[in-house]
Amino acid sequence: MDEPSAAIDDSAALVAAIPYARYLDIRIETATGETGRIYRMPFRDALIGSPRLQALHGGTVASLLELAMQFEVLIAERQARLPYPVDFSIDYWRSAAASDCRCRCRLIRSGRRVAQVQAECWQDDPERPIAFARADFLLRAADGAEPSNDA
Repeated sequence: MDEPSAAIDDSAALVAAIPYARYLDIRIETATGETGRIYRMPFRDALIGSPRLQALHGGTVASLLELAMQFEVLIAERQARLPYPVDFSIDYWRSAAASDCRCRCRLIRSGRRVAQVQAECWQDDPERPIAFARADFLLRAADGAEPSNDA
C-alpha cells in the first residue's frame, strides 16, 4: 500500500487499498457525537469458523480489530503509509454469532515512534462486547521514512 494518505478522506478507497480489508468488506462509518469512527465487518457465510455453532472465525474478528486500529492510527496521525504492528493482543469475551461485527478504537498514546491503541468489538449491543484488543504501532516520519534506531 503506497499512498493511503491520499485516501484518508475516502474510506472506501482506503479499504480498497488493502486486499484483506477488501476481502473482509470492512466499512468505516463516521458516528456522530463523541463515539468517533465505527468500523463494520458485514456478516457473510464465508466468515463462519464453526458451522456447528454458526460462529464467526476468531481470526476474522482479530483481523477486523487489527485493521481498524491501523486505520485509526493512519487517519488520526496522518501517516503516509499503513503503520506497522509491533504488538497485538486480543481478549475474546464471547463467541461471535452469524451477524455483522462493529468496533470502535481509542488512540491511547501517540509518541514520535509508537502509537498505542485499544479497540472493542461488538455485534448487536455495544454494551455486550465480544472482544477487546490492544496494539502498538510503529509510526513513520512525516516524509514516510522509517523511524531510525538512533537514540
